[in-house]
Amino acid sequence: MATPSTPPLTPQFRLWLENEHARGGQAVRAITRQRRLLLAETHGLERFRLRLALVDLTGSVAKWGNGVNDGLNKVGRAETGALFAIPPPFAATDPTAEDCDNLAEYVEVRMKALHDLLADDSP
Repeated sequence: MATPSTPPLTPQFRLWLENEHARGGQAVRAITRQRRLLLAETHGLERFRLRLALVDLTGSVAKWGNGVNDGLNKVGRAETGALFAIPPPFAATDPTAEDCDNLAEYVEVRMKALHDLLADDSP
């Protein structure tokens, strides 16, 4: 439930949070696909392409996190927003499945924070 210092979420803001939660889910699915590709035997240019794809995913996740942080700060939810201000983990030079797991965990923790925020504000 919203505390006296934080007003309840407006319907528009709840919808935005739900959309951002869904975007997080899309990111996790993309990271999972990338992880499967990394597990395949790849060399040379294909391995480099996979690394660039993971770098691109990491950039997308960082942009998502920054946007959610900004949105939460605008409505006085800085405590939750601070979690999104932390940059995502960056993959090693030769990315592994563990790099994907770390990035997916990063997103999942933030998706849970959004879920909890929505649940705490429910009537």
